[in-house]
Amino acid sequence: MAITRTNPEPPEGELPLLFNNGDLVALKAAVERLGFKDEESLLRYALAVISKSATRTLTIIGQDGKSMALNPSDSLLAQSEAKPAQ
Repeated sequence: MAITRTNPEPPEGELPLLFNNGDLVALKAAVERLGFKDEESLLRYALAVISKSATRTLTIIGQDGKSMALNPSDSLLAQSEAKPAQ
């Protein structure tokens, strides 16, 4: 899976990202399955949802109809936010 910055020092107000491999497949599948008009629309919606969240935990209804809480893996968090090794 890969989402990478296409420019390590982008102009002010921009963040160009490249989606490929498994991340692109997952993005396109979610667009199709959930009926979004395009990838940008799905990303705008996801950003809006996350920006309104009070915590990193989101509860969703899975494809099996069951409710589940989702949290980012430690590898996605800033070092100071990650759980200490056990």
